[in-house]
Amino acid sequence: MNRVLFPGAMGPDGFFSCFDTLLENPRRRLILKGGPGVGKSTFMHRIHAALCPGGEASTLYFCSGDPDSLDAVAVPHAGLVIMDGTAPHQIDPDIPGARDSIINLGICLNEEAIRPRLPQLQSCMDDHAACIRRARACLAAAAIFTRDNAAVAAEAADHAHLAQLTRALTRAVLNGQEAPSGTASVRPVITDAVTAKGEISLISDNAQKRVIRILAHWAADCTPILRQVSTAVQAAGYSVEEHLYPPIPGKLLHLTIPALSTLVTTSDLLPAEQTFDFSACIPHESLLRREHTLEQGRSAVRLHLHQAIGALSQARQLHDELESFYVPNMDFSRWQKILDETLSALAPELPQ
Repeated sequence: MNRVLFPGAMGPDGFFSCFDTLLENPRRRLILKGGPGVGKSTFMHRIHAALCPGGEASTLYFCSGDPDSLDAVAVPHAGLVIMDGTAPHQIDPDIPGARDSIINLGICLNEEAIRPRLPQLQSCMDDHAACIRRARACLAAAAIFTRDNAAVAAEAADHAHLAQLTRALTRAVLNGQEAPSGTASVRPVITDAVTAKGEISLISDNAQKRVIRILAHWAADCTPILRQVSTAVQAAGYSVEEHLYPPIPGKLLHLTIPALSTLVTTSDLLPAEQTFDFSACIPHESLLRREHTLEQGRSAVRLHLHQAIGALSQARQLHDELESFYVPNMDFSRWQKILDETLSALAPELPQ
């Protein structure tokens, strides 16, 4: 069964990466190098297909810049992670040879043929960088208004009611389960991102047997609630996945507790076994006094997110233009040979 996540995503401070946590204690890390159009995503798809022909458990990590392309694949039964090690997620070997290997697909390029295109390539890359800077600026503005909205909502909240409901949510999550043996850990994951194709949520691909929903006012930040639940769950001995939202640094959207087969979510994309209505923690009359401020803030967030998506979409088009320079100058027979050699090296891990 394939799980689907983002390994990182664009935020106000640049690319936010979870590449260090794709797989716990991998035995092999294959790091792909090479520019746009050298077939890194296809290479990963082929490796994944060979290692998981029967749908064996794995995680596909899709690129937030181009949600149709892979950035990484994790195959637990093979102890393998294969990833794109080029910018914006520049990755180099930590334990060269013994665990980490570089596969340079760039050696398949006909450099003599592409060298005369340097001026066009440089211009395209400069324009791409400008789009990314603009996207970051728009995300930064959206983050400011989002945090301001959350502060206004928090000011209006009944904090005693909020604390009471948070304790009830924590009890529901733990559900009287006995503490497991071992040390609890926290793993950051990303299911929601602002991409070139708009705001995308992969939370439906990460459902658990048990889904508990937090219903809250649109302006409220549920991060404090989720962090309290996460802390309590870890104290009880359970490891937690904290679902981050890179456009708002530090913001949490969901929690997964794998050992309890439980997802705590702020999304309405999944049917929930149980719902906790935190919107009731904000008295209606308090909201009315702040309605105009909140609506102004919501309009500003929508505008800046729309502009960020537009900039990322333009960056994606420029990336496609870059690929158009490289693809015709690739020796794909040599690329296939590298793939075959890699699969041969991985043969002991292939399903029998």
